[in-house]
Amino acid sequence: MSRGFISELVGVFTLVFIGVGAIIVNQITHDIGNFGIALAFGLSVTFIISSISKTSGAHLNPIITFSLCATGKCSSQCAFYYITAQIIGACIASAVLYLVFGDLLQSGVTVVAQNLSLSKGFILEVIMSFFLVLTVLHTANAAVIGIIVFLNAFIGGSLTGASMNPARSFGPALISNHWDSQWLYWLAPLGGALLAIALHVFTRKPSS
Repeated sequence: MSRGFISELVGVFTLVFIGVGAIIVNQITHDIGNFGIALAFGLSVTFIISSISKTSGAHLNPIITFSLCATGKCSSQCAFYYITAQIIGACIASAVLYLVFGDLLQSGVTVVAQNLSLSKGFILEVIMSFFLVLTVLHTANAAVIGIIVFLNAFIGGSLTGASMNPARSFGPALISNHWDSQWLYWLAPLGGALLAIALHVFTRKPSS
């Protein structure tokens, strides 16, 4: 269990450090752009899954852990430890980014765009989380999961931050003390996960 805990902590640390770091660097240089930020998240997920999947399964996301637990692929005790590790990893990465970049960390906080209503932002996060969880429930292929993260981030990154991950949203929010719409980044991914779980169970082949 301790190896899995450390793997999840390091995995989410890496995800937040690279993904949110790309957002911050783009604020400074304006060289990366939405495509580059989406690519940073997608490639980091692919790299992390390839690196630690044999140790912890590389959940990297409380909603993924919840979904795997709900479908019998992860025990409730394991889920508790992994989710705790994921949140801690996100907070440590955010603290490191704050030490390096200061208040620019706020640019990495997930918020709904000003020209988009909260209800529409909620729907977008539900749909993107649905795609992510459904993908994970059907494959452990690192490249495929990385691609769906990239596509979601490319489409929704400038609108909601394309979080799909409560830990990713919580870490920067905690360290920068910026809590606007934080509830959305917990409830919307959960809603998307529940829809994906329902579809997965409904379409799963019955055991013979």
